[in-house]
Amino acid sequence: MSEVDWNGYVLAEFTHNHELRHLSTNNEGLVITDFGNHRILLLNKELHLERVLIETDSKVELWNPDQLHYNELKSQLYVLYRSSKERLSSDVISLFCLRD
Repeated sequence: MSEVDWNGYVLAEFTHNHELRHLSTNNEGLVITDFGNHRILLLNKELHLERVLIETDSKVELWNPDQLHYNELKSQLYVLYRSSKERLSSDVISLFCLRD
């Protein structure tokens, strides 16, 4: 993922081996889906990894997060993902609160 200017020069770049499917912006940077690693990441405005927002753990099985929408007014993130690795398509929409 890269940020380029009008002349095509790269201003910032996120260069990890991630399969990125969808992104949304918030006041801190970019929220992106890390499809193959089953995570939601926050990148800062320089496109560096700030932190992992959501990942598969004992509380949520976030298989292949596909799409997302961030509601900045409520600090809520809607994520479309698969409920299990056996599912062929995304079948769950969950709401995550990102505010402490």
